[in-house]
Formats: sequence, C-alpha cells, structure tokens
Amino acid sequence: MTDSVAERVAALLLAFETPDGAPRSVSELSRAIGRERSQVSRMLKSLARGGLLEQDEITRTYRLGWRLRVLAASAGNDLLVRASRPVLQRLVAATGEVALLSVQEGNRSLTVHREESQQSLQAGGWVGRRSPLHCTASGRALLLDSDDEHVESLTAPDLATTVGGPAAPRDLPTLLQRLRDDRHRGYSVASEEVEVGLTSISAPVRDRHGRIAGVINVSGPTQRVADRVDSIGDLLLRAAASAMKSFRSSQAS
Repeated sequence: MTDSVAERVAALLLAFETPDGAPRSVSELSRAIGRERSQVSRMLKSLARGGLLEQDEITRTYRLGWRLRVLAASAGNDLLVRASRPVLQRLVAATGEVALLSVQEGNRSLTVHREESQQSLQAGGWVGRRSPLHCTASGRALLLDSDDEHVESLTAPDLATTVGGPAAPRDLPTLLQRLRDDRHRGYSVASEEVEVGLTSISAPVRDRHGRIAGVINVSGPTQRVADRVDSIGDLLLRAAASAMKSFRSSQAS
C-alpha cells in the first residue's frame, strides 16, 4: 500500500524534530524519510513557498518557518501550557533543576514545554521529545488512573525490549508495583530508569472533569536529586494543584 501525499509531507515535517532545531539539508532529509533526493527537494520548495519552511540562501538548508511555528502554538491544549508555565518557572527557582510539562501521545510521553535551570549539567528532554511510558516519571504519572489491562496494552511492546536504563522495569508485574507505589505517593519517581545518572519526579495536572490532562516534571542528575525526592515531590504536588486551579479556571471561562 503506497502512502499518500499528506503522509509524505507529514513524514518530512517530522524529520525536522531534533534537540537543537538545527537546519537540515536536502540530503539529510532524504535519508531520514527514505525518499529520493529530487522528490524531497520538490516537496521542500513547495512547503517553503507556502511559508511552512524557510531556506537559508547561503547554505541552502531548510528549517521550520514562522508560519508553522504560529500554527503549532495553537495546537493541542494551549490552556494547559499557559496554566503550567508560571508553575514550572517557580519549580526551577525552588529546585534549581529543569522543569517540564508533558502530555500523552499514544504510548509515549510528549514534552510540550520546558523551563531551563541555571545548572551547567542539566537533564535532557527537549520540547517535542517522545519518551516511553513505562520507564519515565512523566510516563508513569500519565498512567496513574489507568487500569492494569490498559497499562499492559500501552507498555507491552517496550517491556519486551531493552528500552530504558539499568533500573527500568522489564516485566509487567514490576511496572504495576511501581505504579502502585506512585499512586500511594501521589507522584511518580524514576531513578536511573530512562538513562544512567538521571532522576525524575512527576505529578499529574487534572482538568475540570478530573482527568489527567498532562504532567509536570522536575528532572536532574541523580547525584543532585536522589536525596531530595521527597521534598521535590511535595513541591510538585503543590505546583500541580496550582496549575490545576488555573487550568480549570481557564477551561470554565
């Protein structure tokens, strides 16, 4: 079955998803989506004419255009981002670590906003990054309301692989026990699970119907965060309550 033009365009735009947002050449994009260079070049020129991409006149590389960025800003739940942004900024000030907002996208946690810390050594998690649910604090916080069958359906493919760090759960019973521990605390903790040297704590933000709309997260090097999990967790619970109040208020207006 051949893919449609829309699917090819979508694949091309998604190929611009990189940690640093660096421009990409026609050859790089051609390899990324497995298409002939001439075909990719024509698609890029069409998207540039439409204002969705911009081409550097000197390097001839492409990057996402401002029109696409403006469109992206109105996508998803912008009310959640606006409600969470000041809360994340306060978390950075209080903890000295990176703070993130993530939402669920299928069987992945998608980072939609990030507030930087002043530390020279920081956690990863760029905006647009998609991470597994089973071995990340954000992912498990998104699963706090899910029953065991739903958890299994979302995580079984990853549990069957070596995805994650040395402490990642490798079977369903282990994952379900960690979720029970997370529910008891009210927030999720993942240390050395997604990668060596990283500890993250996440708490859910609920909409006016009580459903988990997203999760806020504080992440940092294990050497700085591991001894502060309880205190950061308490900060996150208060921050999530504040974000939820603002989010619900904006939903009602």
